[in-house]
Amino acid sequence: MASTRTPAERARRIPPLLVSVAWLILITAGVVAAGHLLALAERPGGSTSVDWTITRWAVAHRTGALTTVARGLSVVGSQVVLTPLVAVTLLALAAGRSWAVAARLAATWAGAIVIYNLAKGLVGRPRPPMELWLTHASGKSFPSGHATQSAATFAALALVIALWAPRTRVLGAVIAFVLAAAVGWSRVYLGVHWATDVGAGWLAGAAWLTVVALSSRPAAAVRPPDRRTARCPPPPTPAAGSDRAAATPPR
Repeated sequence: MASTRTPAERARRIPPLLVSVAWLILITAGVVAAGHLLALAERPGGSTSVDWTITRWAVAHRTGALTTVARGLSVVGSQVVLTPLVAVTLLALAAGRSWAVAARLAATWAGAIVIYNLAKGLVGRPRPPMELWLTHASGKSFPSGHATQSAATFAALALVIALWAPRTRVLGAVIAFVLAAAVGWSRVYLGVHWATDVGAGWLAGAAWLTVVALSSRPAAAVRPPDRRTARCPPPPTPAAGSDRAAATPPR
């Protein structure tokens, strides 16, 4: 007998973990493809004309105060801060037995790390010249790990806080956006990333967060009613004396 399940019903039978892994691979592949396409417009040093224009402007407008702020923001967007911040939040969620939310936060944080590390190795774009650096950096340039991680993790933390305090939802989203933008700016200002590295990191982090957030929707909200347990309403009960009246012929 042919299956009567709709495509939506068949899709819901796929394990969510498998779907998330598939999306992780697709996002990583998209970032890698973007990096190789970008290489077609790159100069020998690894930058595009837009990248070099933005970096040159940033270097020309450096000040002591801005450099201090940029270095601080760069630390905020690094694993030195994000790892313990996520760990503390996970412990708080575990204490409240919010296992599903904790799993999604961990998946967002870890998945972002996987995406940018794989993409960096597969793209292999060099960083800006070392004489421009104002901080230490290692590895390849595309995409920016700081931008990817801050975009995904800060937004995920904002979503968690919104569950605890719904009235702070808008404020949390604004703070997450500002932090992610500021961290990305700091990496260009400090001379360790091109602007397109940061832009790709923001998009990758946002895409992965979207996948995790959409996968968190409860299946019960879209699950059709079970036909086996559906019951027809009982027939109406006749009024008292109606059968007797119906059986008595008219005189």
